[in-house]
Amino acid sequence: MNKRWIQTIGAGMLAAVLTFGQMQPTALADEASSVTVVESSHELVNGKMQVSFDVRNGGSGTEAGFVVVGYDESGKAIEVVGDSAYLMSNEIETFEVALKSGSKIKDVKVLPAGQAGSQAVLLESGTRTENGSIEVSGAVQNANEGRRVGMMAVGYDASGKAVEVKSAYSYMTSGEVTTYGIKLKAVNLIKSVKVSVIDSTEDAVKLLQTGSRLENGKLIITGSIQNRNEGGRVGVIIVGSNSNGKVVEVNTTTGYLTDKEIANFEAELEAGKAISGVKVFLTGSSQTPKIIAEGRTRINNKLVVTIGVENGTKAQRITVKSTAYDAKGRSLGSETDSMYMLDHETTTLRIDYDSRVSSVKLKYYDEAGREIGAEPIRIKINGQLQSYAQAPIMVNGSVLVPMRPIFESLQASVKWDQKSQTVNSTKGSTKIKLKMGSKQASVNGKGVALDIAPRSVKGTTMVPLRFVAAALGCEVKWDKNEQMVLITTK
Repeated sequence: MNKRWIQTIGAGMLAAVLTFGQMQPTALADEASSVTVVESSHELVNGKMQVSFDVRNGGSGTEAGFVVVGYDESGKAIEVVGDSAYLMSNEIETFEVALKSGSKIKDVKVLPAGQAGSQAVLLESGTRTENGSIEVSGAVQNANEGRRVGMMAVGYDASGKAVEVKSAYSYMTSGEVTTYGIKLKAVNLIKSVKVSVIDSTEDAVKLLQTGSRLENGKLIITGSIQNRNEGGRVGVIIVGSNSNGKVVEVNTTTGYLTDKEIANFEAELEAGKAISGVKVFLTGSSQTPKIIAEGRTRINNKLVVTIGVENGTKAQRITVKSTAYDAKGRSLGSETDSMYMLDHETTTLRIDYDSRVSSVKLKYYDEAGREIGAEPIRIKINGQLQSYAQAPIMVNGSVLVPMRPIFESLQASVKWDQKSQTVNSTKGSTKIKLKMGSKQASVNGKGVALDIAPRSVKGTTMVPLRFVAAALGCEVKWDKNEQMVLITTK
């Protein structure tokens, strides 16, 4: 018999300068499996638990997988090692594994893996605290074809909030079993850990999971992402807002990922406790430069502005013009700065102002001198993109659209009374009335308060889209990333 030594393999975790799925069911061999563990033994040697076992393949040649699990005195799995080897028909091989937990391990089980299926599975996982971190180990079995597969660990605090996320990955051959090791740093906060396998067949960039925690007065955000089926730059923008929804601080990270690569990211927001909400956006697909978000806060009584910028398909220099004002609204002058960005690069621009500055106005320009503005607001009705002579506008969080096109697109009649400056619309038994400049409308004679009044823009009467669509029985959704209103008629 041959003897093989097996070691825990910690797949290289990517720290980028850049969903958590349900836990996969354990896929261990049943009685009908041709792969069996014939005999096993374990003993403490030089501080490690040495496990020796024989694996027999009773069927035709196959990739034979197995898992070694070490348990503490309470029966909790604290360390896991998995591996596999190709065994010929009726071949028996002896394997040896060294579990680092040593004397902490009170019981050991060696289990054969089952046959590979169409998806990778998490066979077993274990967690233990060691050297000031939480050590997570897991055995993953690949599907029946080779591909990149990963494992993700999410640490939760006592309230069930995700506070830290990390992943590891490698290329696995058909049916292969391997071990992943992940370290979580937030040992004082984490009360429970969930482990899952990452095996996506979708051709898309995916945000797998994020976590956040306060540490030394800063908000630390960690997460994992998986790239699409081809290599390219992928960026992450983290937007922190206060309790009123105002963006306080923005941070970004970016990097080049190969096809299906899985990466970890970590970012800091200095505002810390001032941030009550965090949103994370993936970037890397824009055709033109975009300003994703601006954050404004005061640090040591000085205004600090952070800006998340995503470049388009062309490497170029992006310029920002900043005009500062004092507390009385008097201009303190303008300054310009620029930065060179690679194609599809995402970066953070930070500007620190002196104590005289109360507010600022910012403008951005591409290399050709064109101003970079907010993405135009678009409207889709039942999946069809709409086109209006006067573009929709956003005013105080409400989208206004041209009166006649929107009513007619929703199969409603519309009449304009010039004398009373009133819009009247009818669809079936529904009657709607709006008046220019008034925040009071009516639906079937019943008064309805509007967030914003209808108004004239360049000679076009503009009406609040959400009110009109909802009054006509439509479902309305806002896609912030795409700056698009999605309307579905009923």
